[in-house]
Amino acid sequence: MNDIILIFDLDETILPASAVPDSAFDSLCDAIRKANKGTVPDKKLEKAFSEIKYLAIDVLSEKYGFSKAMDAAAKKVLTTYDFNFELETYADYPVLKKLPGTKILVTSGVVNLQQAKLDALQISADFDEVIIDDIFAADRPGKKEIFSAVAKKYKAEPEQVWIIGDNPEAEINAGNELGMITVLRVNGDETKIAGEPSFTISSFDELKTILTTTQKINS
Repeated sequence: MNDIILIFDLDETILPASAVPDSAFDSLCDAIRKANKGTVPDKKLEKAFSEIKYLAIDVLSEKYGFSKAMDAAAKKVLTTYDFNFELETYADYPVLKKLPGTKILVTSGVVNLQQAKLDALQISADFDEVIIDDIFAADRPGKKEIFSAVAKKYKAEPEQVWIIGDNPEAEINAGNELGMITVLRVNGDETKIAGEPSFTISSFDELKTILTTTQKINS
């Protein structure tokens, strides 16, 4: 069973986004608000801020029509701010630590923020490798290329690689396009069941059962 590769997302898969305190984004919201200058109506901007913990800044910007000045202001804060907070994983995280196979964490976002989350959680040592897909990198590979590179590095066939995440349009679709096994974590949000994942779970206990059953059948 150890010849499988388990690739996990971070936000809303291991870490509930709601665990990040709202105050952590005060400086970011202030900077975006000052740079707005009427581009985005106030009510719409406040709606964007209500989603700032749940969406990467590039996705948020596209969704709400941020200007280049707003994007620049956001980037400056996100790449220089000293994020410091206390966080906790989902309660079922200890199950993940006991799962078989090579475990890799792949998270997309701003390196400064994502690393602060990892430091607060102190979980990096639980993974064989941690990869941050930097949204500001000029040569950003994206999750699909990262997954492909991981499979090549560990000399794994697509059916040996499991992609576990919460976003049907990101990691699930990327894994499907590569012929990998995809597992969508829904956390009780039935509206997320899309993208045709191989499996849908609401806990790592369910993932453990699926892995055990699947590996027995294939052995």
